[in-house]
Amino acid sequence: PPSCGGSAAMLLSDRGTAAPSCSRCGTEAPSVCGGCRAVRFCSRSCQVAAWPSHKSLCSGRHRGHRSRGVAGSSLPAVPRVPNASGGALGSCAASPLSGKGIGHGWLGLVNMDAFPGEDAARIPIQKGNLEAEKECLQKGCGGFVACRGAAYLRAKSAKVLASRACRVFGSTLWLSGDALVQEAGETSYGLPAASPQAALDASSVEKRSQVSEAEMAARFKDSLPVVLQDAQRGWPAKAKWTFSWLAECFGDEEMLCSDRAPFFRHRDREHIRSVKLPLREFIRYTLGEPNALFTLQASAEGVFYANGWAPFAEHPELLGDVSDRLYCVPDTIPREGASAELNVSLTKVFIGPAGTVSRLHHDTYATHVWLSQIRGRKQFICYPPDDSENLHAQAEDECGGQTSDFDPSRPDWEAFPRATRARPYSVIVEEGETVVLPSRWWHWAKSLTPSVTLMRNFVNESNMAEYVRISRAVQEARASRQSRPHSKERC
Repeated sequence: PPSCGGSAAMLLSDRGTAAPSCSRCGTEAPSVCGGCRAVRFCSRSCQVAAWPSHKSLCSGRHRGHRSRGVAGSSLPAVPRVPNASGGALGSCAASPLSGKGIGHGWLGLVNMDAFPGEDAARIPIQKGNLEAEKECLQKGCGGFVACRGAAYLRAKSAKVLASRACRVFGSTLWLSGDALVQEAGETSYGLPAASPQAALDASSVEKRSQVSEAEMAARFKDSLPVVLQDAQRGWPAKAKWTFSWLAECFGDEEMLCSDRAPFFRHRDREHIRSVKLPLREFIRYTLGEPNALFTLQASAEGVFYANGWAPFAEHPELLGDVSDRLYCVPDTIPREGASAELNVSLTKVFIGPAGTVSRLHHDTYATHVWLSQIRGRKQFICYPPDDSENLHAQAEDECGGQTSDFDPSRPDWEAFPRATRARPYSVIVEEGETVVLPSRWWHWAKSLTPSVTLMRNFVNESNMAEYVRISRAVQEARASRQSRPHSKERC
């Protein structure tokens, strides 16, 4: 498998010669990348930040070089991290969360700008934001706005830019994470370590082990949810996928997190706050360690949730730690051939701190879904498909999904009077357990502790006809839209 941790795997090695400039920020850099031995950085922080653009060069040249510590430097030697079978996965950062030499990266507020039109400079950006980040550091700017192939520097502090962020669709406001943390000063980053479960009068979801395929097929036919207590049997991820391990091995992956999940088209467009950031920084946020994301949280209830990471196409080796199939659950989407890309896209990883909520919805394309708790505990409140009217459901979207503004954890019976007739089911899915929900089952979920969840949407004989019908309708609608003339958008 490839070296995990990206730039965190590459040590800076002392050359003992004159000090040219850092390839990222332009300051004095007496050290060279220990991987490719071709590019210089002033610090591990700059090296980590530059990895998205540097890795193509480095990964092709670092093979055969032995990493060495920096002479006279406090940067630690990089240890090998053993995998579950005792082999080495590759070099990972010694302290992925503590911040020793690894900065907070850059955070991008999606569809946002600040001080529009007040440009300190304009920089073309072709491949990534590296040039804009470098210019920001050199000019003392707290951030920049990226829009349609260009970056517009903002000569304000990161804190001021964050406080004046406004909605501008098509733009991303990028802020220096290091500056956000520094300007926040002495602050508490402590999100609650646990969140209370919702109390309600509800039926329970049955918990089972050693379920046969025939029994599961009958459950899909009869539309009955279940929690499997043994679905993770034999998964190395049970021991291996700690928050620290994810930060070490995938810390430079760009994540998208939002303070509203899932996205509700009828109400979120003007209000949702979505942020791009390194996975390492999101895990710092999840665990309550010093981080830049906490400074962008608008309210105590607006907890950010990363519920869209789909790593298995780029990192297929991760499927050796888990499975995209459960032992007793029929799943007919082919893994190979024309459906291979679709199959991989249907399995995702959700990460979030205690208190993250998935609002009431049922999934698109009439798919079934299972959600497996690799870390932490979650409460699920579920309703059968024929409760849609009682839940005051919004109209189905183009892909067959539905949402409801009803909050079963804090029911407003005056605003949603028909919800008194709905039939809730509630279950706590413990670490190591997996909830399986048949097609169109409504679900609301809350992380009771910091959580890592493996999720898969899937199709089998019981919902194949509906899946095909919706898929064809979506293809026809999209083809019709593509045939219409488009108006050009402006930033």
